[in-house]
Amino acid sequence: MRRAFAKVLALVLISLASRSYGVEDQPPALAAQVHAIFSVKCVECHAADLPHPKGKFGYVLDLARVAANPKMIVPGNPAKSELYQMLVHDEMPDPKGNTPPLTPEEKAIVKAWIEVGAPAGVSPVIPPPPPPLTFCQRILRDLGQFHPPSTHFPIALLIVALPAELLWMLTRKDAWKETVRFCVVLGAVSAVVTASLGWCEGAVSHFSGLPAQILTWHRWWGTATAVWAIFLAALCQYAHGTASPSRARSVFRLTLLVGIISVSIAGYLGASLIYGLNHFAW
Repeated sequence: MRRAFAKVLALVLISLASRSYGVEDQPPALAAQVHAIFSVKCVECHAADLPHPKGKFGYVLDLARVAANPKMIVPGNPAKSELYQMLVHDEMPDPKGNTPPLTPEEKAIVKAWIEVGAPAGVSPVIPPPPPPLTFCQRILRDLGQFHPPSTHFPIALLIVALPAELLWMLTRKDAWKETVRFCVVLGAVSAVVTASLGWCEGAVSHFSGLPAQILTWHRWWGTATAVWAIFLAALCQYAHGTASPSRARSVFRLTLLVGIISVSIAGYLGASLIYGLNHFAW
């Protein structure tokens, strides 16, 4: 009788403890924890506001949509869920990115979430749509669409000017000198046009978080590069004049090299807005 009574008492205590700790509420609680983990560890590459999220997977905070993707989640089976396997092997977040991998505790939470069926639990936070553009903003948007293709001109022209300058140093042929002048002057003009179009595009762009910071750096670095290119063009005209001292040509070559580095950095930051900071990885 005592043993039977003890068993009954144990079952009652377990039942009460289960209700006290809210076993029924475990899936929603797990979903909330997973949502919080993804909000910190995954939005750098898979946020909904990114223009081009990695792997076309820009809905990481929409747990219902994530769970409904059979390529990512097999509810109840973490071993066959690609998302969990990438997390547990530290393939996500990207090791080359700025976000550290999940801790063992965070991995355990994601695993438990999948084991209970990957419930949605929380509704994704959908940002409100941006207000309609005014007439002036539409003009800026239309002009800004020419910014990405225009960036190729200052990058290519200023880079080509360097080997042309080296060939002039070796051959002393006037044709190479004129090539340098052509590339630098046209590169400076195109840099100003490109920077202006970039400001038009940035005026109507909607970025948040890290992309917004990248946009700020890209905008001001590109502007500084355009100003530098104007100075470079004036220096080129003086350095390649008939009576210019050799020191002026040396200063011009150093300035040209700095300009090439600067325009390359501006181009890298611009591409990072589309493809992410790690797009240029070997």
